[in-house]
Amino acid sequence: MKLMALEHTRRASLGAFVSVALAAFGASVPAHAADYNLRMQANTGPGLTPYIALEEFVENVKAMSDGRIEIQLFPVSALFPPNEGLEAVATGIVELGLTTGGYFAGQMGPIATMESGLPGAEANAWERNAFFYEKGFINIVRDAYSEHGVHYLAPNLGSPWEIVSKVPLSSAADFQGKKIRGFGIEAEWFQSLGAEPVNIGGAEIYTALATGVVDAVRWGDESQNLAQGLHEVGKYYIKPAPMPAPNNHILVNQATWDSMSPDLQAILEGAAKLASMKYLTLTAMSRGPARAELEAAGMEFMTIPADEWLAMQQKVRAIWAMYGEQDERAAEAVELLQDFLAELGR
Repeated sequence: MKLMALEHTRRASLGAFVSVALAAFGASVPAHAADYNLRMQANTGPGLTPYIALEEFVENVKAMSDGRIEIQLFPVSALFPPNEGLEAVATGIVELGLTTGGYFAGQMGPIATMESGLPGAEANAWERNAFFYEKGFINIVRDAYSEHGVHYLAPNLGSPWEIVSKVPLSSAADFQGKKIRGFGIEAEWFQSLGAEPVNIGGAEIYTALATGVVDAVRWGDESQNLAQGLHEVGKYYIKPAPMPAPNNHILVNQATWDSMSPDLQAILEGAAKLASMKYLTLTAMSRGPARAELEAAGMEFMTIPADEWLAMQQKVRAIWAMYGEQDERAAEAVELLQDFLAELGR
C-alpha cells in the first residue's frame, strides 16, 4: 500500500497536537455556535501532504477556539484559480487561503518572490523558519501584504520543490532550450540558463508534461510527485532541488482579521505554525518510501554534480541580489537575508 506511514501519521498525530493546544488555550468541548464561519481554499488537492496538514489546521482551530471559529476547506481551484488567491482573500471570496507568493510578483514586486523562497539562499526549512521568525522577515512580509487587503498569517513551510523531467538534466547546458514549469525568480533563473519558463498551475502539470507543453516541471518532493503520478509522464527525477527551502503561506482577509479578538488571532497563528510542523513531519516520513516506489516504477534519479550546481546557484544569487535595487522593501529584505546567510557561514 502506498505511503502507509504518511496515512498512519495523519490519523495518529491529531490527538497529540490538539491535546497540547487545548492545554495551552484552556479550551473545552464546543457548546455554542461558531462566531466565525470561514471559507478557505488550498493550493493543492486532497491526499497531498499540504492538504492533509491543512485539514488538521481546520480541526485544531475549531478545538483551540472552543468552537468559536469553524473553517470550511476547499481544494485547489474549487472557488478561484491559484494565481488569483491574493484578490480572492482580499475581496472576501474566501476569508483564508493557502497560496504561493510567486504568483503575485506582478502585483507586489520582488518581495512576493522573496517571500516564497529563493534558490541559493536557505538550505532547509529550519533555516527558513529562523529567517521568518527569529530574524524578522515576517514583519517585512506582513507590511507588504497588508497593502493589498490581507493579513499574512504565517508561512506554510514545506519540503523541497524538485524537478521531474522527460529528458535528462545533469548540467547547466542541459537546460538550454528546455521548457520548464516555474514562476518568480525560478523563471528568471531557468531563463538565465537558456531554458524557457512556463507558468502553469499545479493542477495542470501532469497534462502539460504528458503532452509536451513542458519538458520538465518543478513541483514538490518525492511523495507529492508520486501522488501526482508524474512518474507516468516523466522518466527523470532531478536533484538537488532548485528550491530546497520553499514555503506557501496562509492569508487572512484583513477585515476578518481585524474583527477578531487577540485570543482568536493568537489561536490562528498557533494553529498555522502547527500546520507547518505537520507538513514537515509528513514529508520527512514519506519521502523515502515514495522514492522506493518511484524507482520501482522505472524512474531514474539524477544528481547534478556539486561543482556544476554551485555555478548554477551563483547565477541565481546574482538575480536575487539585484532585487534590492528595485525598491526599499526589497532592499531591506535582501540585506536581512545576506546578513543571515553570513551568520550561517555562507
